[in-house]
Amino acid sequence: MLIDLYQFLQEDMESKSYKPQPEKSFKMKDLEYDMVDCDLTLQLDNHGNRKIGCRLDGYVCLTIPCDRCLKPVLSQIDISFDKELDMNKSAEEKIRENDEECFVSDFSLDTDVLIHNEILMNLPMKVLCSADCKGICHRCGANLNDGPCRCQNTELDPRMSKILDVFNQFKEV
Repeated sequence: MLIDLYQFLQEDMESKSYKPQPEKSFKMKDLEYDMVDCDLTLQLDNHGNRKIGCRLDGYVCLTIPCDRCLKPVLSQIDISFDKELDMNKSAEEKIRENDEECFVSDFSLDTDVLIHNEILMNLPMKVLCSADCKGICHRCGANLNDGPCRCQNTELDPRMSKILDVFNQFKEV
């Protein structure tokens, strides 16, 4: 959703509230997470002298796979963004001050870019379905939370690999 900040400043409104609805999925590079629920409120406040207070609060719920077993996990990401936008600054001044307002272009505020950036900044580093998740077998890919797999669990010393070959030749089928 694009919000025209020029019109907001011209109408001399003190404040205006929006309920932005982001896309139904969150995408970054090769990953895509389904957005299950979201409740966001964007508040714009006219501070005068072409300065706008921008506040985004709420949460977004994404379905993210567990880092160990890949089971989908519902993760709530809380969003709290509060910044004053100075519409007097030129593009060169913003670059010089390292002001990263990529969601504002000229006098348009792109809520989709703002929400995407805030989700990206608040994504959890590790998502687990439970604290004692056992993950998947590194050989067969079976989910070890469902029970043990049928793989041979003994780890042999690599120096003994030749004797294992001898035993495997004489194994009954």
